[in-house]
Amino acid sequence: MIDNQWAFDLERNVFSTIKKKALAILEDNYPDISITADEESNDTPVFPTVLIQSVEPTETNGDLEANRINAAGFTAQVTVTTNRSRSEALQVSNVIADLYKKRLFKIKPMPFARKEGNLWTATFRAKRKFGWNDIL
Repeated sequence: MIDNQWAFDLERNVFSTIKKKALAILEDNYPDISITADEESNDTPVFPTVLIQSVEPTETNGDLEANRINAAGFTAQVTVTTNRSRSEALQVSNVIADLYKKRLFKIKPMPFARKEGNLWTATFRAKRKFGWNDIL
């Protein structure tokens, strides 16, 4: 039996790895930081908040029988929201972008910040292709 579970678990595994590494770096300066994959919450807002979402993962190299996923294209969109400053939004997003770079992702576009109301958001995407036996 062919096991394609690695491809279906990719989003969870990437998120868990980045979250763990990011918290280890950022918690000292931002003790209330929230890193989540959930778009909505009923909880009181916490700043900075980092939203990491998978964006349309795709099978990129199936086998001739079309039953094994040999490779997958993976894109994560990262949005950092804060009520403090543009600088803070970019500082947090730059740390997280660097964590993706250390795992061989391409950053496109580079982190950029915008203000809407009283909130600053910094956004970027990280893209990489994974083979079935790649190590994160």
